Amino acid sequence: YVTIEMFSMSLNEKTKLKGLLEIISSAAEFETIPIRHHEDGVLKKIYDYLPVKLGSPKFNSPHIKTNVLLQAHFSRYDLDKVPDLKSDQIIVLGKVIPLIQAIVDVISSNGWLNTALAAMELSQMCVQAIWNRDSPLKQIPYFEQEHLDRCKERGIESVADVGLLEDDEREDILRMDKEKKKAKRNAIAKFINRYPDIDVKYGVRDEDELVAGSQGVLDVKLTREDYEDDVGPVYAPRFPHKKDEGWWIVF
Repeated sequence: YVTIEMFSMSLNEKTKLKGLLEIISSAAEFETIPIRHHEDGVLKKIYDYLPVKLGSPKFNSPHIKTNVLLQAHFSRYDLDKVPDLKSDQIIVLGKVIPLIQAIVDVISSNGWLNTALAAMELSQMCVQAIWNRDSPLKQIPYFEQEHLDRCKERGIESVADVGLLEDDEREDILRMDKEKKKAKRNAIAKFINRYPDIDVKYGVRDEDELVAGSQGVLDVKLTREDYEDDVGPVYAPRFPHKKDEGWWIVF
């Protein structure tokens, strides 16, 4: 209740990504994130690398630490050499998705479309470890900047575009070394085949009988085209928790 009240008081129709990050990092659920001896210096070093800056951040605050760990996740900053921070980041990511869902609920109840879409983007950023400005192709396993550049040169913008490529075109883009080439290629193919392809159908029930000012019912049907019998959790190797697919309907 404390967190929901804080969300309700802090959010508004002009809240953008930076504001969402600050608000969600301020949630009471993150007050128990530990600040260890001399850790503030390490957090400051990581913060200097990150794109979203805060006003006079205090690095001995668990909320600032949460913000830094989230940004580090989106930036794919390697924390393997700082195991304590890596463990804390896993805890933060385990709590953040339900909090984002709560934020979307608060925003939706106020009818703030752009803020709702920004919060939904934030959820995807957490799951796939990307920024909202990044190419969606960055979600594909083993796709590094060189692969993204080749795709851009060819006008390839979506995962679906990669899936439609001929084998020789795809190989020309990948140009992977021989080490584990087959395993990497199989991982890429599996990701593309599991990437959601959603068919949306909608209609107003008894539309011909409605008159101005009356209430109506909107029917919406989502159908996922499955390439496998068992879809399973989303493919998100950088997200340290199981995550099932979920959808928001915005209208």
